[in-house]
Amino acid sequence: AAPGEATGQPPRAASAAVLICAGFDPAAPAVAEELATGLAQAGLPALVLDYGLPATEAARTALDNRYRLAGESLLGALVAQTAAALAWLAASPSVAGQPVGLVGIGAAAAVALHTALTRDVAPPLCLAGPLGTYPELFAAGYEPLTLPGILRYADLPDLLTACQPGALHLQYHPAGPEPDARAAATAVEEGYAAGGLTHRCEVRTLDGPGVSVAEAVNFLGRAVKAADQPAALVPPVRVHLEVAARRDILDRVDAALASGMLTQAREVERFERLAAPWVGGQAIAVNAGTGALEIALSLIGVAGRRVLVPVNTFFATAATALRLGASVGFVDLELTGLGMDPAALREALDREADVAAVVVVHIGGIVAPSIRTVLDECRARGVPVVEDAAHAFGARLDGAPAGTFGRLAAFSLYPTKVLTSAEGGILTGASGRELALARRLRDHGRTEYSAIRHDCLGGNWRLSELHASVGAAQLERFAGMHAARHRLAARYDAKLAGLPRLRRYELPASVETNYYKYLVYLDDGVDRADLKRRLRDRYGIVLSGEVYDAILCDQPYFAGGKPAGGKPAGAEFADRYPNARWFAERHACLPLYPGLTEAEQDRVVAALRAELS
Repeated sequence: AAPGEATGQPPRAASAAVLICAGFDPAAPAVAEELATGLAQAGLPALVLDYGLPATEAARTALDNRYRLAGESLLGALVAQTAAALAWLAASPSVAGQPVGLVGIGAAAAVALHTALTRDVAPPLCLAGPLGTYPELFAAGYEPLTLPGILRYADLPDLLTACQPGALHLQYHPAGPEPDARAAATAVEEGYAAGGLTHRCEVRTLDGPGVSVAEAVNFLGRAVKAADQPAALVPPVRVHLEVAARRDILDRVDAALASGMLTQAREVERFERLAAPWVGGQAIAVNAGTGALEIALSLIGVAGRRVLVPVNTFFATAATALRLGASVGFVDLELTGLGMDPAALREALDREADVAAVVVVHIGGIVAPSIRTVLDECRARGVPVVEDAAHAFGARLDGAPAGTFGRLAAFSLYPTKVLTSAEGGILTGASGRELALARRLRDHGRTEYSAIRHDCLGGNWRLSELHASVGAAQLERFAGMHAARHRLAARYDAKLAGLPRLRRYELPASVETNYYKYLVYLDDGVDRADLKRRLRDRYGIVLSGEVYDAILCDQPYFAGGKPAGGKPAGAEFADRYPNARWFAERHACLPLYPGLTEAEQDRVVAALRAELS
């Protein structure tokens, strides 16, 4: 139904439109036609999709059974048809890239819902049909319109909630007991509220099958017109575990729960085995990256001595040494590879007495070529080097993995990192004897897991089987995740060329980063905080956190006169770290992670071009 048919006026050259998925009962065509006419009167052309399915429940069930026998799904086939119709409508000359809304009436509401969930961002979605939990829908005969095994992952309210941040208008009648339907509706409303999107969710109760045309038209008129606005944030990071990974994790967690072995058992062993090739040696799973660093510095023995750390790093790098009874000294960075500046380190080593260790940090997932000179300086003085590789899982220098350069190395598996176990870390190193001791230290110095005998002072740095299950599932897919980051980074490289007042960080030729961060530099005169605010408010884009925007000597703990090793560390060091201070003030990090869509990436570039031109 085109606008001209309802109003007598010629249709616009291109306009937003609506795809209506008609129900399967005999009354469905009339209901769909009534809604299409109402939309046309409101200036929205509508395409009605009639699936030609048999009207009786028994016939649809028989058809569904034929699909299932072939290992397929009737719902899946209908979704494929609907997705094709949606793509055709969006590409038609009368729409020409304008927003398209989606309506599902009656049993076809399930088809519209699942079609919406195949999109990166769900289109404005109006559903009018039965509602309840899946057990009640099954009892009412709606089983053919569910995905096989769906309850293992989600109930119907969960799928409806997953449409956010897309706008959702839900008109429902109970599929079973009214309290069950009401509880399902409430769960959807609460899900949108939890995401701060209450204004994008409307829930209405119907007396029976059908649709409230006036309310549907009102919603679609508002929602489709707003659909070209940045409805969804482009977040700084998006932790996404695909369905197959979640299934593997659930299976392994279930096996661990059934076995009663919830820590340091089969899953931890699997995780360590899978991680070893990426770190270039033994991988010891621990509770956190900080735990790995604590064990490393404990093995070296830093108490009462000096530890040198980059002035540009996360607070935990220095705090770990302080908690172990060491004092810390700060060293400037070099701007080519963002590693520790060898000249500044040489000066610090000449100046400081009794240096127990030097901790290098692979900022943003970049193993700096300068680490070679750092290692030479430290080797000449007999000072061990520890790699804080929290950012650098999967990164390489001259083909050698991060973690293979220092005496010991610590990786973080925090959720924002390129590999996560929710919480966790990895320790690695060159000495088999030292790593054997590390395995005891992570479990209170226990001589073996089955015996309560302790021969050294350790701590509780164990990784649970549940966390290891998450990490192992990610490791089995890490090569693909790593490649996805590189593909997205290459697109940024191409699209940012020539962008005014911004230049991307140029990787040294020998470096293979993991793109934990995609770094750019802002020209003098560009206020980073103001740019980030404008990108968020105008375009729904949140830039990633810096690495880091405050150097250690400016942190309140140190700037307030706390000891960085027997003396105040604030004003005394204010002008000693020009490179680190420049980097902290001038760099920014663009969103980059597996699951970032090309459309989102293009939106980031377009927004930067608009704001910086």
